[in-house]
Amino acid sequence: MIYQTAWKTLLMLLLFAAVAVAQQKTEQKTFTGTWTCLACDMKGLDGSVRAQCEELGHRHSLRLDNGNYVFFLDNDHSQELINGGGRHQARVTVKGIYFKKAQTIDVQSYVIDGKTSSWCAEHQRMDLCNDPASNRVEKNDGK
Repeated sequence: MIYQTAWKTLLMLLLFAAVAVAQQKTEQKTFTGTWTCLACDMKGLDGSVRAQCEELGHRHSLRLDNGNYVFFLDNDHSQELINGGGRHQARVTVKGIYFKKAQTIDVQSYVIDGKTSSWCAEHQRMDLCNDPASNRVEKNDGK
């Protein structure tokens, strides 16, 4: 009997979590800010922060002009932004699907020094994209 109650409670919690995630607002957004490593920034603010960027590598995010941070969803679209590419503190404009509660953007494209990079433009045939500029979808029918 206790197991049935526990399973019902667990099932209800999982259902509630699934509904909450499904209802999270997402929207297409564009952000401009400074491309920076969060751990390095925190270490600069408070010397007691134990940032290990030299050993583990930098994990970049976007620091907005108001001081808030937007994080890049860790996937194949954002690896160059997350890893930094030696451009620490550069100004960057990022466009994508924004998850407000998580302060995270699923990157569709970004601009650094006037040069636009887009996963969809470079890998269109490998990935079905949401980028309106890359609206062409090819079907692979095996021929």
